[in-house]
Amino acid sequence: MKSSLKWVGIVLILIVTAACSQQEEESAPSGEAQGIEVQHELGTTTVPENPEDVVTLELGVTETVAALGIKPVGVADDDRPERIAESTMDVIEGYKSVGARSEPSLELIRTLQPDVIIADVDRHEAIYEELSAIAPTVAVVNDTADYQDVLTATETIGRALDREDETEELLDEHQEMRKDLKESLEDVEGNVLQAQYTESNIFEAPTSSFFMPSFLEEAGLEYALQNEEETSEDLTIEQLLKIDPDTLLLTKNEDDPSVKDQLQDDKLWNQLTAVKEDRVFELNHNDWSRRRSIPAVNERMDQMKELFAAGN
Repeated sequence: MKSSLKWVGIVLILIVTAACSQQEEESAPSGEAQGIEVQHELGTTTVPENPEDVVTLELGVTETVAALGIKPVGVADDDRPERIAESTMDVIEGYKSVGARSEPSLELIRTLQPDVIIADVDRHEAIYEELSAIAPTVAVVNDTADYQDVLTATETIGRALDREDETEELLDEHQEMRKDLKESLEDVEGNVLQAQYTESNIFEAPTSSFFMPSFLEEAGLEYALQNEEETSEDLTIEQLLKIDPDTLLLTKNEDDPSVKDQLQDDKLWNQLTAVKEDRVFELNHNDWSRRRSIPAVNERMDQMKELFAAGN
C-alpha cells in the first residue's frame, strides 16, 4: 500500500512539474525571443515581429515601406505632400506628418507610439538616441545614397518590417526590369550628365556616387562626372562645357521656368554637344533626385528607354 502511494506521489509530482514548466514557457517575457534583430548603419536593433505602426523619416524610405504593403502612421514629408509619388500616396493616404526630413518633430513622433522608426543615417544620426528612446529605430543610407546603398537599405527595411518575402519579390522584379533596360540601351553611344540649374547660374550636378547616376551606370551607360568622394559638384557653364556631355538631363521643380528657354541665347550654352545634337531633356527633379528608392527607379525605366532612344 505504501509502495503504491509512493508511486502515485511521484507521478503527481512529475505532472505538476511538467505543467509548471509549460506555463513558464507560455508566460515567459517575449522580449528578444519574439523580436527580430536588425543590423543597420548605426548598430543592431531588436524590433517587434510584424510591426504595424511605423514612422518613416525620408522620402525613399517611405516609398519602400509603402511598396512592402505597410501604411506608415507618421511620415516626414517637409509639409509638402505633393512631392510624394501617386503610387505611394495610394497606400499611405491619411498618414500624420511629423515635419521636415531634416528636423522631424520628436514630440509628434512620440504621440504616435510607433512600433519602429526608420531613419536616415546622415540626417538623423545626431538624434538617433532620442529616436531610440521613443521606439526601436533602424537607420539606413538614403539622403546621400548611391544605387547599391538603396539596394542594401531595401533589404534592411524589409527585415525591420518582417517583410522579407515581399522584399525579395520586389527586388527580383526590379532586377528583371533592370536587365531588360540594360539590353535596350546596349547601342547607346556617348556619355550622360544629370544637373539642376540654379538662380545663381550654377549647375548642381550629382556625381557617379549618387543614386540615379550610379543606377544609369548599372544600366550600362557612361556617366560623365566621376567622383568617389562627393555626391554632387557645382559647375559653372564653363566647367560644364569642359565636360561637354553627349546627353544632358536637366532636372527642375514643377514651377521652375524652362532652362533651355533661359539659356537659348547663351553663347557657351550653345556650344555644348548635347545642345547642338538636341539631346537636352528637362525632367522632374522630384522623380530624378529626391526619390531614392527601388519603386522610384522602376517607374523611371520606361522614360529612360524613351530618352535615350530619342538621343541616338
